Amino acid sequence: MTLDLNSIQGMIEHVRAEMRSDTATLLLLDETGTVLEPAASSGLGRRWRGATHVRVGSGFAGQIAAQRRPVVLDQVNELSVVNPILRDAGVRRLLGVPVDGPDGLLGVLHVGSLRERSFNAGDMAQLEELSAGIGQRLSENNKHDAHLAALAFQRSLLPPAPPPIDGLDVAVRYLPAEGDLGGDWYDIFKLPSGKVGFVMGDVEGHGLRSAVVMGRLRSALRAYALEHEDPAEVLRRLDRKLCHFENEITATVIYAVTEPPFDVLLIGNAGHPVPLIASSGQSVAREAQIPADVLLGVDPERQRRSHELFLESGAALVFYTDGLVERAGRLSPTPDGWTERLNLVRGAFRSDQDAETICSRIIATGLGDESVADDVAVIAMRRTG
Repeated sequence: MTLDLNSIQGMIEHVRAEMRSDTATLLLLDETGTVLEPAASSGLGRRWRGATHVRVGSGFAGQIAAQRRPVVLDQVNELSVVNPILRDAGVRRLLGVPVDGPDGLLGVLHVGSLRERSFNAGDMAQLEELSAGIGQRLSENNKHDAHLAALAFQRSLLPPAPPPIDGLDVAVRYLPAEGDLGGDWYDIFKLPSGKVGFVMGDVEGHGLRSAVVMGRLRSALRAYALEHEDPAEVLRRLDRKLCHFENEITATVIYAVTEPPFDVLLIGNAGHPVPLIASSGQSVAREAQIPADVLLGVDPERQRRSHELFLESGAALVFYTDGLVERAGRLSPTPDGWTERLNLVRGAFRSDQDAETICSRIIATGLGDESVADDVAVIAMRRTG
């Protein structure tokens, strides 16, 4: 029997039951070997989907990965636990162990308690045994599972972690739709000129075709970005490419270019949701005043323009795909679910948070505990200089 995403979730549910804990979470090492990404969790609802990507060596889970040994944490706070989802849930105690495979570290497994529970040596030995079983099943089955292989292919087209950028604090999230592949993507890259490019895109539809087209567009945009400084020209050429080689499919893309001190972004927008801005002293984030040209795949000869966006020191900017906010309204009688969700996200987005916390909070707020039928991609960037 192959190991699918539901089986991974089932294993974590089993861990929570066996350990009699309030939470159980599995983080897996990304392909760079430097970042732990949330894979499954029990006891936190679906809000765990926005959990922080933890760098090896940072915080509770990062220390377990770096030291390759179990850790008991008796005090949960912002210094010891970088994931705000755990802190917001009221977790008081944590026990974590590494998850190993034949070729080395695969990730970290941890359980948490909402009360003053003392994890003892017996608990540690039991969790290590459960971790060994998870490591064996992951190693034996992941490569044989077609859906996981497709998801791995899709993730391979996305940067595993944002590049370090002096003067900017950057974090990203990508959450695939439950049960399907999609065409959402993000990209962050440095150009030979010293400028930095930020991309957020969404290819129409679901399934492998959308994922493949997404990969082609991502590669083409990078190539055009090397030759043309104006985002509008890059998007114009990308539109021609899509219309000629990928007919009968559309995509939205927003492409921004900036350079130190990162106070101005030049942005081209092909029908994509405009980014959100949070400034110091503002209680609610606002939508950037960036006009959106027509989406890609409709009119390759359409004139496109780039627009400047000013970002003050300490301000933060979030790019996102529509899966974050596009669902039928359920919190009020109004049918305008987009505005309803967007207002919730705006209220959760503050500039005094670091980029990882921004991502975690807006995803937890925007998605809540609902199942999601569309991909979600987020880039959070904050000026630190």
